[in-house]
Amino acid sequence: MKRFLNFMMSSALILGLALTGCTNAPSPSPGPPNEQTKNDTKPPEAEAGATRESVLGPEKRVVLGFYTDQEGPVPSSKETTLKNGKLLDEVAFFWYSFDANGKILPTGDIDLKLKDQVQKNGAKAYALVHNMKLKGTVGFDENLAHSVLSNPGKRSNLVTNLVNLTTKDNWDGISVDIEKTPPGDRENFSAFVAELKKALKAKDKVLNISIPAKFADYPSDLWSGAYDYSAIGKSADQIILMTYDEHGLGTTAGPVASEGWVDRVIKFAVGKIPKEKIVMGLPVYSFDWGTNKPTMPDYLSYAQTLERAKKHGVEILTDPNAKVPQYTYTANGVRHEVFFENIASLRAKMDDALKYKLHGVAVWRLGMEDPRIWDQLIKTYGTNKETAEKK
Repeated sequence: MKRFLNFMMSSALILGLALTGCTNAPSPSPGPPNEQTKNDTKPPEAEAGATRESVLGPEKRVVLGFYTDQEGPVPSSKETTLKNGKLLDEVAFFWYSFDANGKILPTGDIDLKLKDQVQKNGAKAYALVHNMKLKGTVGFDENLAHSVLSNPGKRSNLVTNLVNLTTKDNWDGISVDIEKTPPGDRENFSAFVAELKKALKAKDKVLNISIPAKFADYPSDLWSGAYDYSAIGKSADQIILMTYDEHGLGTTAGPVASEGWVDRVIKFAVGKIPKEKIVMGLPVYSFDWGTNKPTMPDYLSYAQTLERAKKHGVEILTDPNAKVPQYTYTANGVRHEVFFENIASLRAKMDDALKYKLHGVAVWRLGMEDPRIWDQLIKTYGTNKETAEKK
């Protein structure tokens, strides 16, 4: 499933649904000004610190959480981040985009005090930069990606401005979520990753890159072709493997991420990317398909999913092959199929991460999860935690 489809909806539907990513995010707020500079001919000087060495390396294992603002009826990630922050190793804040010249633009409800609190709790905080349009036709902007990535000068501006953002506001690194990049920009995207990694490393900052899931490489593919696993794997510090949306908006009903599909994606990835850099994506949201809109499911949190099952008095079953929970119900003459993730299905996926000795897991997104993951799963996963001893 192509994640960007989750955003390609009419304004009316967007008002009624919260979808994977940052749908219904507030309009760009002024926020603190970002330091913008022209290209500097002098190489950046290294700074003291141990940000990179504290989270990177073959023996390190991390739990990362993606933070977003409120999405329609789904609350923001703030409550769960503050409540469970000490169990997280890293948090990526979905707060920034960029313009056609590589200038950084605030797109979220930026709260640097929250970022500071996350760091005080012991987690690394990353500024996440994306290419999503949040006004008009909502969706990842392939034209913006092409405009900046294909132009060495603009690409250099973006690199410089991202580094300046980390040093100005004391971010531990940058998380890049540039999706729907045109396949013709495959080499340009790889060059951007290499250039940004070099600049951030000089400042002791971490670079992680989100890439779409695939189990074969077709360079001409409109969704995944631009992402050269091998090249990105050589440059980035961490690679967020988006192992979700096997089924979602744009497809008929099915698991968001079946266990077999996830395993197949990981097998392909570890053949191209060093396993100690791969952070496996964990979907904690749900989709509800109705036969009246067979490819336009509702996007729900775990709590909303259980509430809907209770409302209709239905039994929750587990798909024995996909290893995910699901249920069906009928409302107003329309049959619905719901697929979601719970503690058991997420444990199966985290066992895959352990089996393949991956660098970690990443929760998309905080605030939508089965709360049991905090007591029974997350706290046992990271480096030096209980699971490390068991495995």
